[in-house]
Amino acid sequence: WALGSMPSAGGPFGLFSQQPKMATKGNGMIPNAHFHKDWQRYVQTHFDQPGKKKSRRVHREQKQAAVAPRPAAGAIRPVVRCPTFKYNTKLRFGRGFTLSELKAAKVSKKIAASIGISVDHRRRNLSADTHDGNVQRLKEYTSKLVRLPKNGKVADLKVPQLLGDVLPIKAAKKGEKARAITEAEKKANVYASMRRARASARLVGVRQKKKEEKDAAEAAPAKKEKGGDE
Repeated sequence: WALGSMPSAGGPFGLFSQQPKMATKGNGMIPNAHFHKDWQRYVQTHFDQPGKKKSRRVHREQKQAAVAPRPAAGAIRPVVRCPTFKYNTKLRFGRGFTLSELKAAKVSKKIAASIGISVDHRRRNLSADTHDGNVQRLKEYTSKLVRLPKNGKVADLKVPQLLGDVLPIKAAKKGEKARAITEAEKKANVYASMRRARASARLVGVRQKKKEEKDAAEAAPAKKEKGGDE
């Protein structure tokens, strides 16, 4: 070839026809997106929502008719407080009544399940208020309880069925009326009072020990000191 007949470097068939691409910024992963997924298989539709709504309602009615005239919600459950400091001000239904609560309400643990009372033998009562409240709840339930005859026909008994919760939770809202701030409240330092109370609770053992040592030292007879050389 003559010098003038060589292909140009920048032509379509040149040696450097493919220009190098600029590198990505940083030391990240090389982009390699996959867009050939079979996404049609994962599309979900809910065209059966009206039909499912009806089937759920029919199923609820069938369950209510099966347990009638017993309460549709099931057995009565205790009222307990949620765990942890964040939620212990809220009330909710527990799993079952404790054996102590059943005993205080004079309900046998063997008969409790047969009259619609849930029992939880693992739960323990750590609060007197919760224990007394559940005992009162059991007494109210037994006073309103209608026992059906064992061999009687349910159709002949005119007992309305309870559809809601058995003795629902009624949270008492304690509201305080607006009033003027007293002079004692203005002068009081709540933060300092709380810190002193926390310190007193933390140091109760140390202070008790020091007091006992001081009392023992005062009660012991003073030792006579020996004199000098005769």
